[in-house]
Amino acid sequence: MHRRTVLGAGAAVSGLAGGATLVRSRAESSGPGEPADPHREMALSRRPIMEGTDRETTVFELEGPETGPTAVVVGGVHGGETSGYRAAEEVIGWGIERGTLVVIPWAEIVALERNERGGPDGDLNRQFPAGREPTTELARALWAEVERSDPDVVLDLHRSRGIYGTHHRWVGQAIFPTAAGDAPADAGAVIEHMNDEHVPRTMVAHRFSMGNTLTGEGPLLIHKVGGDLDRAGFLVELTDFLLDPGTQVRWTLEITERLLERYGMARIA
Repeated sequence: MHRRTVLGAGAAVSGLAGGATLVRSRAESSGPGEPADPHREMALSRRPIMEGTDRETTVFELEGPETGPTAVVVGGVHGGETSGYRAAEEVIGWGIERGTLVVIPWAEIVALERNERGGPDGDLNRQFPAGREPTTELARALWAEVERSDPDVVLDLHRSRGIYGTHHRWVGQAIFPTAAGDAPADAGAVIEHMNDEHVPRTMVAHRFSMGNTLTGEGPLLIHKVGGDLDRAGFLVELTDFLLDPGTQVRWTLEITERLLERYGMARIA
């Protein structure tokens, strides 16, 4: 997520968490990619948002082998935040034990194609005021999909420039939960897992932090999830400060998997 201050460039740390070359190379490119093939245990359906317009994008709905909870996973709200939508593309290929995954990997498709933060209507993540109708046609269409899904949990995957609490007005390496149910505790547990199991001890500055609770005060998607639906929601922010693109994607995926697991949607091989 962009904040006003722009950091100076730094050398990226390469290959911190291992992983496939394919993930790394895809993470380094921009624009909509090829979604992962669906898992053999999942039933996949697709439907368009804003069909026939330049804003048309795809909703992927995956049904697990057993009925259960529903999660909505969104990427590409900011078109320049590649790791978020690359991670969402990978989630399309996941299998889960039970429940439904609704994945919208390319929310702001025009911004993705331009590799820019905002689209023709500006910053999409400032168009979801709680207690009121979203302020643009695209935001209304996306919110309609969230409401239609009746989710138990919503994840919005982002990438920031700096590190929360370290670099002025930047929010990377943080998870921002809603106040609903156990969402703050779940965010805390996943943060602890990431810091213990994935962030190298030599990278103290890159340890994950808990962001402020999102309850509807701001016009962000997850604020609206908390304020209007009173559901668990998480704004997930990685950083690209001294962190290579492949690691950004892998850590985003690990956070996503662990959060879904806490809502009864364990991943299957």
